[in-house]
Amino acid sequence: MFNLTSISARICIALISVSHLVLLAGPDSFAAARPNIVVIMVDDLGYSDIGCYGGEIDTPNLDALAANGLRFSQFYNTAKCHSSRVSLLTGQYCFAAGNTKMNHAVTTAEVLGSNGYFTAMTGKWHLQEEPTDFGFDRYFGHLSGACNFFKGDKTFRLNGKAWAVPETDFYTTVADVDYALKFLKEARRTAKPWYLYVAFNAPHAPLHALPQDYAKYQGKYEQGWDITRNSRVVKQKEQGLLPKTLQPSPRPEHIPAWNDLEPWRRKYEANRMTTLAAMIDRVDQEVGRLVDDLKANNEFENTMILFVSDNGACPYDRKA
Repeated sequence: MFNLTSISARICIALISVSHLVLLAGPDSFAAARPNIVVIMVDDLGYSDIGCYGGEIDTPNLDALAANGLRFSQFYNTAKCHSSRVSLLTGQYCFAAGNTKMNHAVTTAEVLGSNGYFTAMTGKWHLQEEPTDFGFDRYFGHLSGACNFFKGDKTFRLNGKAWAVPETDFYTTVADVDYALKFLKEARRTAKPWYLYVAFNAPHAPLHALPQDYAKYQGKYEQGWDITRNSRVVKQKEQGLLPKTLQPSPRPEHIPAWNDLEPWRRKYEANRMTTLAAMIDRVDQEVGRLVDDLKANNEFENTMILFVSDNGACPYDRKA
């Protein structure tokens, strides 16, 4: 990881997303060896979903980054999917930057690219035009706000050209990192510092998980959302994320007690949470694969990593 201080390296890891991020990379902005930059954005991840924020989902790779870096507890986003992405890329509020057109701002990719960085992106775009129109040298992913994780959609692009999703052996979260690693391999041949933006669609709906990831959590959530919630609150208090005297907020009217649900509904909701957990687990595995690649290429110590979510859990039921 990039050494931000003379004492220790720091990774910035945040789960309440970006409201203001500006990366300026003039020739004299950094030390002689300018850091590589990785920005990872996930989609609709709940604040307490991963281990280092009190969750029970297995996320050892993200937890390791948090343990050796900075873990933010008050790092806010704009609470919407596309607007958080605009702010992440421009350092401005969404409408100040020109909303999805971003025509009143410059992007991080444009600034870094003009100062000698190789720039690449993979994953969800959800803005107008394409990433290659906003300073990214390379892009793989979908322009849409969400897609089928196994079948994709017709908005997939590879470096500005339409890309046909394979009929088999495809899963979006894995493909995002497959292409991220390909782009990094290309960046290394240029001998330039690089900026990589990985925008996972997971765990956004539709809820689609790989079978091996789903099997890992099968049966785990039959205990219900009340027990899961209480367990997370206890862990967050232990981690110092919540005051020890804080009382849980009242139950929302539209969410009944778990034991008041009919058996079919409990089974349905447990299955959905199992799938969500599996999707988050897979994100962590892919982050681990990316980190392993940085270490294998002796770049980890000179790479700054920022992990964020575009917003928290979806506030309404997508029936997925």
